[in-house]
Order: sequence, then structure tokens, then C-alpha cells
Amino acid sequence: MESASVIINNLMAQEGFRRKRDVAEYFGVSPQALSLWIAKGEIPPKHLLKLSKNTIPDVPSNDQTSNESKTVIDYLMKENVSLKQEIEALRLHNKELKTPMTGGDLLDRVVADSLLICGRVTDGVITEVDGKWKEIMGYEDNQLVGRRYDREDLIHPDELTRVRRNQNKLRETESIAESRYSTIQRWKHGVTGNYVMLSMIWDVNVTENIAIVICKAIDAFISMKNIKN
Repeated sequence: MESASVIINNLMAQEGFRRKRDVAEYFGVSPQALSLWIAKGEIPPKHLLKLSKNTIPDVPSNDQTSNESKTVIDYLMKENVSLKQEIEALRLHNKELKTPMTGGDLLDRVVADSLLICGRVTDGVITEVDGKWKEIMGYEDNQLVGRRYDREDLIHPDELTRVRRNQNKLRETESIAESRYSTIQRWKHGVTGNYVMLSMIWDVNVTENIAIVICKAIDAFISMKNIKN
């Protein structure tokens, strides 16, 4: 199946949506949830089913033209694609209900251990978090929400200056409305005090004053790679 980003881009072109927020409203989810879909590369089956139901092909007209046969064939092909999408969505939904999640699959582990941060661009205050923050980083949600993320007690001192410099550039720029980039930062564990290396994908919308960050602790993966080498 096509990835979530391809499906979403096609939907935006088809419906004339200009912002990812419009797509989120179409599916009835939050922009943060939509970003998680893109990060995971897949759209949940129940939402994929809605998409396939809403993309009903146009019924061909009865105009008697030389292209009538081609019109009918095109219509049947579009209908076939729509039916295949719906069947695939139903199959995935049924599989999701019957099959428990296996913990051995690497991709499942990566997705399951992903951490989400949402915050404001203007002041860097965290507005929402999701994921296993307590288990992985030692923080309760209320220890992060409502506080700035560029804090000396959170980010390693060697990286704090660079983080604040990037923030200032985003706040002061007038030519960049959206930005997507990746970084690696060391964040202090809330219980042990040790620094944990996080791989971070940033999706920043300056116009809407929102930053969405998908984080993944990569210390274990680096250790596994060093052992194999």
C-alpha cells in the first residue's frame, strides 16, 4: 500500500487542501495524530476505510461520443481501485482486531517507543506530550507540559546554545512558513540524571505557531551496532 504521506498528499491535491490541519479535520483527528501517521508511514484502517468510501468515482455521462467506450473503461478502472482500497482497509482492520501486536518486529518497536512533543514556536512552551515518557525518560506528563523545553535542567549544556539559536532563527524569520528537519539531542533522564541520546524529527509551522517533534531514544540501537561491529 502507499505510504501515509503519499495518500495525504494525494488527498490534499484532490480536495484542494492547503494545510495539513485541513486533512486532520477531514479525518476528524488532531494535527498531532496526523503527524504520527506520517512518521509511522501508515494510516489506521478505520480512517483508510473512510477515505475509500469518500473517494467514490464519478458516474460517466450518457453523452454519445466517440470516447464513450474509453469513458466506461476509465470509470470501471477507477471503481475497481476504490473497491480494492476498501477491501484492503477492511482486511487490515480485521487483522488489527484479531492479531495481537508482536514485540519482536523492529519497526513495531520503533513506533511503540516513539515520543511525541507538541509546543509553541514563539516561546518554546510544551503544550502536549504522548508516548512512554515515564518508562523511557523518567518524566510524568505534567513535568513537561506547560514548561519550556530549552531548559538547562533538560538539554545537555553542549547542545543548548545550538537549540536556542535555531529557535531564534525560526521566530525571527519572515520568509519561512514551515520547516522540517532532524536533529540529535541529549536529554537528561528524569530519574537517573543520565543523558539519553534522542533522534528527533521536527515539523514546524511558524504561521500556526506550532512545533511537532517525534523523538526516539537511540542509545540502545547505537550499543547494538557497536557490539555487532
